[in-house]
Amino acid sequence: MRSLRKRGGWLALLAALALVAAACSSDDTADTTATTADGGTGNTTTTADGGTTDPDPGGAGGTYQTALTADLTTDNYWSYLDTEASAYNGFVLGQSHPALYTLSIPNFLVVPVLASGEPPETVQEGDVWTATIPLREGMRWSDGEAVDANDFVFTGEVAQEFALGSNWLTYWPEQVTGVEAIDDYTVKITFTEDQPGLSIYQNGVAQSPIMPEHHWASVVEEARGSDDPKAALYAASGLGEPSAGTNVFNRWEQGAFASITANPDYYYSGTKYTTYADLSWTQSNGSDVDETYYGAGGGEVLSEYTDGPFVDEIIYSEYGSQDAAYLAFQEGDVDYVFNPSGIPTGRREELRSIEGLEFAINPSEGFRYMAFNLRKAPMSDPAFRQAFAYVIDKEFVTGSVLGGAALPIYSLVPEANAAWYTDEVNKWGFGLTEGERFQAAVQVLTDAGYTWDVTPEQVVDDDGNVVDNAFIDGEGMRQPDGTAVPEIELLTPGPGLDPLRSTFATWIGQWGERLGVPMDVNPTDFNALQDKTFPPQTAESVLEWDLYMLGWGGGDPSLPCTSHQAFFGADQDSVTGGGFNTPGYNDAEFEALSEEFDLATDLTTARSLCADMEKNISENLPYIVLFSTPITDAWRSTVEFPVTDVLGGLNGYPNGWPGQVLVSE
Repeated sequence: MRSLRKRGGWLALLAALALVAAACSSDDTADTTATTADGGTGNTTTTADGGTTDPDPGGAGGTYQTALTADLTTDNYWSYLDTEASAYNGFVLGQSHPALYTLSIPNFLVVPVLASGEPPETVQEGDVWTATIPLREGMRWSDGEAVDANDFVFTGEVAQEFALGSNWLTYWPEQVTGVEAIDDYTVKITFTEDQPGLSIYQNGVAQSPIMPEHHWASVVEEARGSDDPKAALYAASGLGEPSAGTNVFNRWEQGAFASITANPDYYYSGTKYTTYADLSWTQSNGSDVDETYYGAGGGEVLSEYTDGPFVDEIIYSEYGSQDAAYLAFQEGDVDYVFNPSGIPTGRREELRSIEGLEFAINPSEGFRYMAFNLRKAPMSDPAFRQAFAYVIDKEFVTGSVLGGAALPIYSLVPEANAAWYTDEVNKWGFGLTEGERFQAAVQVLTDAGYTWDVTPEQVVDDDGNVVDNAFIDGEGMRQPDGTAVPEIELLTPGPGLDPLRSTFATWIGQWGERLGVPMDVNPTDFNALQDKTFPPQTAESVLEWDLYMLGWGGGDPSLPCTSHQAFFGADQDSVTGGGFNTPGYNDAEFEALSEEFDLATDLTTARSLCADMEKNISENLPYIVLFSTPITDAWRSTVEFPVTDVLGGLNGYPNGWPGQVLVSE
């Protein structure tokens, strides 16, 4: 299946993609061009003489051995898109469920999967808006049952009845008021009185994963009668669930490995996908699928590959840390390592000395960040957040400490996504010396009413001159109401999972102590950290954290501010809405921008609103975005991927190409 991954507020549209495509394939910088070990680019699968190969699905067979740097937490697809929304669960589960539409790779165009043709225009019917979408016939679940309109309706009704959160909430927002099956192969979606914009329709509900009703109906009915229907649904095992994607979930030995197997009845098996320089896109299998979208379908070919599956089984071994996973890779136990952050710099140099490996470098679509819990003081105070934003010297840590292994960033949308990136955000402290940053932070806190027994200040010599990089740490810091600033805990992944975040957290702890903030930097198991900060949360449990540091893979590159809505929208609050708004951000200006964004039916308007949303977040700081890293992938030369030049790397949007990867002896 071409691309089915969690939205996190994310999905897609198209015209902006001319610039996205240019950003992904530019020769201007090394970070924007994927290269193999011999220096070639990986846009198409080619033979030695330059001709294009057309592998036969199932023809290669064999087993593809891979490693996960963190463990799985669920085999339930419903749960994976909500309370267990981790990249690692997605690597294993993310290629089994169809949608009406999805994104093409590498240029992120909205293309049909179950739908027959491009998204129809919405029409006004009385006080509401509707979209009626014809579906293609012939797609089947791996147990032989047809995939049809009833499955789509079932999915939406369960998502809304059970108030499923996180990704489900962004697929099925309150603006979707009804869904019905006109017949087995026609669905009708009803929206509110406002015409739905891109983020609600084409990039929202139209790309919801579809669940097999015949498999889940009895589970849903039993859950419906329980005290907590959502929890009961999520507690059910996904083992045995049929797939309509390239692969079928097969087995999970918790803490050891999981496996998926080839789906021999996959509808698009053998279909060739071609993207042209004019952004037209075709899918063709020589029989019942021969379609062209967004242009004439001719001219220079940007990418071309054939759908599989081509391997019998993919095994995902759970190693629990980067060190263990890459050691297994170095020793030849696995062919590829799934690591959302890409290969760390030090490890990269070790791997380059090993024969028989291929490499690709791509710009990241994601970011690492530090989140504030706005539900409790002092994190709820803008001055407190601004002080941290001033003293965190991203350029120093990424350059001097990490040696260029990471890139400092100030916005959620990556610079590589040129169509949507804005540089007009507040870059707190950028260009200031360490002393100037420190003075600015102390002044902000002082103006807000904070006091100290020992005021933090720079050291001055006997002649009254400021001594560079010499400071007196604050002590006895009190909040504006006179109460002592409590110890602030910063939860962060340990160095075994991400040494970059671990290093950043150490420095943030030191800078906080310099200001007089008692800091406890706490390296925490990834899954434990996620459980403590992400839904489900109660009004009591959510107060158990202060700051945490994690990262997001970018969402929808063609409509990226759907992610902003998911991360910061009031309706996405992790307590009251079950969404990804872990800080509890609730800002009137942001809500107004978000509402306008939902109504934007053209890309020019959407881009302008997205830029304003970026500015709002940079000013109010529910997150401090910290850094990104170029994504470096490595794999054995016995492994062949169809496209290696893609924003976010191979285990970003392609999810590691499970349905298209080839493995030879």
